[in-house]
Amino acid sequence: MKRLARVLLAASALASLPAPASRAQVAQGSIAYSPGNSRYRITSVVTRSQEYAGQQSEFRITNEQQVSVDLTRGSSDTLGFRYTVDSSRVDAEPRIPLPDVSRLIGTTVSGTMSPHGKVYEMTSNAADSDADARNLVEGMRRFLPPLPEDVAVGRSWTDTTINTVSGSGGTLDMTAITTSKVVGDTTVRGESAWLVQRSSVMSIHGTQNQAGQELQVEGDGTGTGTHLLGSNGVYLGSTAVQRMNMKITIPSTGQTVPVSQVVTSIVERIR
Repeated sequence: MKRLARVLLAASALASLPAPASRAQVAQGSIAYSPGNSRYRITSVVTRSQEYAGQQSEFRITNEQQVSVDLTRGSSDTLGFRYTVDSSRVDAEPRIPLPDVSRLIGTTVSGTMSPHGKVYEMTSNAADSDADARNLVEGMRRFLPPLPEDVAVGRSWTDTTINTVSGSGGTLDMTAITTSKVVGDTTVRGESAWLVQRSSVMSIHGTQNQAGQELQVEGDGTGTGTHLLGSNGVYLGSTAVQRMNMKITIPSTGQTVPVSQVVTSIVERIR
């Protein structure tokens, strides 16, 4: 099952990155993104345990990236965006084969969006034939989470996202229903900020291929997160935790492998 573990862990590392924002503007009781550039460090740690053939095993994978986010003024009701992967590395304990993520350095995603983060169009320089790059691009698409136009303290809203991860002859569909709320004010390193809390209900289903066998993957889970938006318009960072329980069914034997997974993500603004 090590190959499958590598596939699921790599998919998690590439696809479960939190959605960091660039700069936001607090005006007239609402938050809207504005032109500017920022750089973020994104650290994602995936811990996964499973039981197979009476043996318990655990894997941990750490994915760290630095991403530049540039927003430019478009028309009166649009912004141009460009996200660039400046660095990317991945490590695993115990050591298992992992994708060469260094080739993803220089990947860009650009397009237009509304001032509140709704993407209208998007292009990328990533090759369509590269499954890891496609998965990364889909994650980068959500760097700026969409916000309601009338968002303010006490306001809550719900978003549904569907993310498809392909590779190794299979496809996994990940669905998340997320409720967000601006719960009030706080202070971060002496700077006032709005505190946005998020909670999610998630599901995953699909197939993966191992040694010519098509394996069925099903699971569900929950997530929690906190985003900080500075009152001066700067996104200050986020933390998020996702917990998933899955089962992998081997059709040829009828065996079911229980899997539990925890993903911890931290976004730090470094410029």
